[in-house]
Amino acid sequence: MSMMLGLSLGITNQLGRGGGGGGPVDPDRYLFFGSRARAPSGNIVTALAGTNYYCCKIVVPSPQFVTRTFKFHLPGFASTEGGNSPQETTVTGTIGAPGNSVVVDALYAIIAGVPHQCKFGGNNGVTVVDQTNGQWCDDLTTPDVPPETDIELWLFYHVAVGEKIWPVYRIQKHRGERIWGANDNASLLGFMADPLADSTPALDTGYGTQSQPQYYAPDCFMLAKGDWDGRPVALAFVDSIGESRQEFSAAADARGMIGWLRRWLDKNAGLGRIPFCMIGMPGAGSVREYTGTGSAIATRRRDIIREIIAFNGGKWPFTVVVNQLGQNDTSTLYNTWFNTNYRSNVTRVRAEYPGVKIVAIPPLGRVDIQKTITLTSVGTVVTAAVANGTTGMRSGQTVSIAGATQTEYNGNVVVTVTGANSFTYNFAGSATSPATGTIRAGDLGLDATFSTYTTQNVWPADATDASGKWRLRDDILAKTSSCCDAAIDPYAAWVSGVKGGSWPGMLELPSTTLTAQAGTDGVATYNSIQVADANIFRPEQVVNLYAPPDGWERKTTLTIASIAGNVITMTGSTAVVVPVGGVVRPLPANQEATTPISFVHPYPIMIDRIVAGIAQSEKAKLIV
Repeated sequence: MSMMLGLSLGITNQLGRGGGGGGPVDPDRYLFFGSRARAPSGNIVTALAGTNYYCCKIVVPSPQFVTRTFKFHLPGFASTEGGNSPQETTVTGTIGAPGNSVVVDALYAIIAGVPHQCKFGGNNGVTVVDQTNGQWCDDLTTPDVPPETDIELWLFYHVAVGEKIWPVYRIQKHRGERIWGANDNASLLGFMADPLADSTPALDTGYGTQSQPQYYAPDCFMLAKGDWDGRPVALAFVDSIGESRQEFSAAADARGMIGWLRRWLDKNAGLGRIPFCMIGMPGAGSVREYTGTGSAIATRRRDIIREIIAFNGGKWPFTVVVNQLGQNDTSTLYNTWFNTNYRSNVTRVRAEYPGVKIVAIPPLGRVDIQKTITLTSVGTVVTAAVANGTTGMRSGQTVSIAGATQTEYNGNVVVTVTGANSFTYNFAGSATSPATGTIRAGDLGLDATFSTYTTQNVWPADATDASGKWRLRDDILAKTSSCCDAAIDPYAAWVSGVKGGSWPGMLELPSTTLTAQAGTDGVATYNSIQVADANIFRPEQVVNLYAPPDGWERKTTLTIASIAGNVITMTGSTAVVVPVGGVVRPLPANQEATTPISFVHPYPIMIDRIVAGIAQSEKAKLIV
């Protein structure tokens, strides 16, 4: 802490928005603190009979300084995710025609085992109306809360059966978070005496997956006053890669962090843990952020911050803006990508917060892990012609063939590389040769040198539109047209060691081996494996099991549900036999369901690589 306080001595107190000094800085100023919290977004929840009264418990860690007065916000909307994100159009009615309200029965903050009830205008509860900014609780002052204390937030609320509720959180059960449902509120209050009771099964579904429901609770606009030590506090504009993906709940660390940016900001190194408020979500794009009305509205989150500034004595609840957007600003014309799309929100942010420091994070690249091929066959042997070459392929490797109209050609096959542009594999035979359709071969992400650059992602940057992603990185690093004031670049931490501008292949990532045979006879199923070192993994990581000794022939693909020692339990089951010594390789990224299949969202193995690879000294760029 002494190092951090020493650094804070040099922070410029610009317009009352920075910090400085050797003791508490501006103790009457509300600042964002709920780094586990998130902006409301996702799929609407519909109340079912028997569970239309809810209690949602989330656990939010306090910052690395004493806090004592809090304010929590309940939203009356949610943002959509995907192509129109962050438009705030996930509502209980239709845009312009509000639907049902959500009745909040009570909100408690439990700190060190002591419940503190939040009030709303002096009342125990409040009604949150659809398509409004939402409701603030009254100031909640408690005894001093020590640094890094877990604060449990218990929200009791209800709607009628069949009515809808805005989505916010995927519950992190392993951290003590819960979702309970009942016919009435009284039945839920008893859980306060049994806080680790299992969640209600009908509500607790899809754990650790994208399909896990997102339940209503206080959103990302969590505020605290206390002995702030002057460290930066960030307002972060983010998309799916910055906000969390490809992690959902089971992968969260002890403080609830998911995704590389949350984990890096919250890491206890450099300046220490940086409090932040991420107001973005999957799909968010600069051109749609902080603008729009009606069916394109994306200004409610902006207006909530305006509310904060109004009751905060004109002071921002943050000291610096982090801008991770750019991934979803893609255009076939780079001028549109940079000037029309990316810079549009920068302009709005600078107008909204005059003099603010913007620290930008260039987006990660995107590669395709399939190549277009043509197939001919003679008897039971298929010959594939690969115009883009077989670089990165090896004989004995499993390759995925897809897209042939004659489905007998498709599947996961073991190939023999016969030349720079050809390989063969065996199959049952076909009456048709050549095969028809748009046929692709994929290496499942084994070797980066096999991959190709996705459109607008060609490396290295040049003057063409084809390299738009890397031109954007160059412009961010150069601070072109005042698009930012500083940049934190994840490129070196992310990139393959054998191919510039590319995701690393599985061959470059940590792997382990089976210490006991997986499976028995190819019929009986199993859902756990024993490995030499499970420490490199965590839940939600997709792994491929390859035959020994080379680890090139893939036998099966599994997703980790939980880990105990060196025993890994999977989300599903398989009967495929893999002998002792089988190689367990983690997939670097989700295989996006596009044509061709590409890498975009990092899995846990890559999230850890990025977090470890960006120097914590880079946090100094957040100082104003």
